[in-house]
Amino acid sequence: MLRPEGLEYRGGTWDRIYDAMQKEYPIEARITRVTWENNTPVWELDLEVARGLVPSSETGLGSHELMQKFTGQKVFVKVKGVDKKAGIVVCSRREAVADTREAILKYLKVGQELDAVIRVVTPKRLTVDIGGGVLVDVPRANATRSKALRLNELFEPGRQVSVKVSALDGEKDVILVTMVDGSSPWERAPEFRRGDCVAGIVVRVESRFVMIEMVGVPGLVGLAPPPLRGNLSRGDRVTCMVTNFSRGKNKLSLRLRGTMA
Repeated sequence: MLRPEGLEYRGGTWDRIYDAMQKEYPIEARITRVTWENNTPVWELDLEVARGLVPSSETGLGSHELMQKFTGQKVFVKVKGVDKKAGIVVCSRREAVADTREAILKYLKVGQELDAVIRVVTPKRLTVDIGGGVLVDVPRANATRSKALRLNELFEPGRQVSVKVSALDGEKDVILVTMVDGSSPWERAPEFRRGDCVAGIVVRVESRFVMIEMVGVPGLVGLAPPPLRGNLSRGDRVTCMVTNFSRGKNKLSLRLRGTMA
């Protein structure tokens, strides 16, 4: 039975917890810490009137390190057991997400755009929630075209992003998404002119050239001779003068003018 809109639980939060357990629907709670119970890592949830506990096997993550990255975030869980006297509620995120994933796979289509929330940022990938706690890994190449900036310089947990479904396989339980479109950075580049002063970020330094990505056009990289004085490192912000630009040949030649704070 569905509750009427506006109906309040007579027993308050405890009534809501028991109702969720009996009817097996998920509730949302914030992870306050990662701790240990009986030599097992667990999430502790804020359920207002009780400690919600999610054992590592029920997080659906399979990694203590990943569990820690979710600290402070909200998750959907199913209530599996209640000890009101001890003030403990045992929960499972794994079961809540499994139900949602099964439902999502039925309506997703390749090319469909979704609102997502970034949950984990690592040097090589993002992990995003595409709905109901269903997590999808996004490799760096599908997260950004930038070659200069690190993922943690571009994104942070909790940020809302738009993703597009790039591949689906219901039988293998595979969902792939991308955050970049199919256009080339050279197509999006402004019409640079010889003598323009532009801002860039150092991508790589070689003995004969420096690779510099244009600020505002992720993935658009030009080449400049190395500086005569001083040293440059990846991530340094610089100003350059355009000496040659050819959109058709994907060519941008630059001359370093200085570094920016």
